[in-house]
Amino acid sequence: MKLYRKLVLFALAAAVAPLVGVGFAVVGATQRALHARIVAEQLAVARFAAEGIASDLGHLDRTVGSVAGSFDPDRLSPAELRGLLALVVSEATGATAAVLVDPRGAPRAFLERGGSAGGASGPGGEAFLREVHAAPEAPGGLVLSVYSDPARGPQIAAVRAIPAGGGRPWRLGARLPLDRAVRRLEAAAGSAGAAFLVDGDGEVLASSGRGADRPPERSALSGLLGSAPRAGSVEGAEGRALAAYAPVAEGGGLGVLMRLPEPDAYAEVSTLRSTVLVASLAVLGVVLALAGWLARALGRDLGRIEEAARALGAGDLSVRLPAGGADEIGAVSRTFNAMAEELAGARGRLERWNEELQREVEARARALREAQGQVVEAQKLAAIGQLGAGVAHEINNPLTGILGHAQLLLEEWPLGDAKREPVEKIEQLARRCREVTQKLLRFSQQRIEPDLQPLDLNRVVVDALTLAEGQIRAAGIALEVDTAEPAPWVRGDAGHLAHVVLNLLSNARTACLGLERRRIVISTRVHGHEARILVRDDGKGISSEVMPRIFEPFFTTKELWSNVGLGLSVSYRIVAEHGGRIDVESSPGKGSAFAVILPAVAPPAI
Repeated sequence: MKLYRKLVLFALAAAVAPLVGVGFAVVGATQRALHARIVAEQLAVARFAAEGIASDLGHLDRTVGSVAGSFDPDRLSPAELRGLLALVVSEATGATAAVLVDPRGAPRAFLERGGSAGGASGPGGEAFLREVHAAPEAPGGLVLSVYSDPARGPQIAAVRAIPAGGGRPWRLGARLPLDRAVRRLEAAAGSAGAAFLVDGDGEVLASSGRGADRPPERSALSGLLGSAPRAGSVEGAEGRALAAYAPVAEGGGLGVLMRLPEPDAYAEVSTLRSTVLVASLAVLGVVLALAGWLARALGRDLGRIEEAARALGAGDLSVRLPAGGADEIGAVSRTFNAMAEELAGARGRLERWNEELQREVEARARALREAQGQVVEAQKLAAIGQLGAGVAHEINNPLTGILGHAQLLLEEWPLGDAKREPVEKIEQLARRCREVTQKLLRFSQQRIEPDLQPLDLNRVVVDALTLAEGQIRAAGIALEVDTAEPAPWVRGDAGHLAHVVLNLLSNARTACLGLERRRIVISTRVHGHEARILVRDDGKGISSEVMPRIFEPFFTTKELWSNVGLGLSVSYRIVAEHGGRIDVESSPGKGSAFAVILPAVAPPAI
């Protein structure tokens, strides 16, 4: 499977897993919390409506009870009986009619709201009387029953038995319409779906709200009806619905049922689920698009690197990669280009060496041809020190002749002669050249193993500056030298330690190039039992990310490699062989300070 496909699949899994695992878990938790909240709200609304209806019926019970307990119906005249009924109709909340029935079942007085004292022989009155006759005879509390009045619709009959003379009781009945209860149902249904007033058998007596014309089946309410508030689910024509039931406190089996279809109850959850799904799809689409774009871009870059590597392996050293990016691909491309440049340079050097050897082989005898391989290997491994030794020896011979002739000329002209001054200048310059070549020769004669001898660190610094000072000042860099007095002494190899100082000066010079403020300070110091060579520059500095790697072999931060990143690595090894260490302090943009710390020794006795 190609890399870009793996990246797309990984991005798909990384995007879908959190969305599915977290998003739908949140939706599920929200649905459960919403269910609990809706059930609690429905129960509260059902209780509130039931308590309101119970309050109306309680007021009626107290009114009828107070009237029933304040008179003996056997001793009152018909006019007095109607007066009592008028008191019931006026005082009982919502009462529209009242009737007083004697022990034989005959209506002795009948009164409707508005003062009408007509008989109870009409269709509405007969239905009312039937409910009064059906009430228990035993004295007690208010007995309620709901019936259908042909002219008025559903009505409530409230009957109370009145003891009289030790015989059968009289019955005092009051008629109430369901209007007041319906208004309370409307108030309840306004915030919780549909509201129903039901009797103990689940028969709907009144309803209000959405879906009130489609009451729940009586068989579905068997688990909710009772003497305590309950909540559950019911089946109906509209499907499943959340329901809550609260009994009317003094309602003779009456109760308030709230119903809310599940689609309406979970509308917020459905919206949230849809939102989560749409958001998930949108995020998934964006992630897939970005992953596809990134994967294809990465595949294109890797393919370009692969093609360049194949071309390089086939011998095309001119191939290069675009290296403008700041990411890993750009870093790999720059490394590849540096490697290609090194290979091209190595090939060029090899070709030049080969040409030189070819010319030499053509000019020399067969014996030299037989040693061709050794010459090639020797030239490959030739070091700067060997080159310096050869240059020093070659220059010393003519310098000796120049110096000798100059001294002969000086003997011919006495002091003060005008011709003597140029010859003296020639002698001075020749002596200076001889000193430089002798120091270069001393530096080039380094051994593989250091030869540790008592050594003046100031002398090491001066010898190294003889070779490096010209380059530093030619680059426009200020050079300050501060050597300690008396001079610090260590046990060391002069050539090796001079090599360390040259490496540090070379790095300091490179760090200062291209800056306005350019300065290098080299000094020697003694601190207790330690001797130090300090090389400080005002260059670019070293970042904290690079600092741990500066002594690694082949690691370099230079734009163009030199010594393939071995300068500090070799210096670190040399100082370690001398029993010392190299401390570094650096800040980006403020410069660096390298301290070569060696064990100090006492100067040799003179």
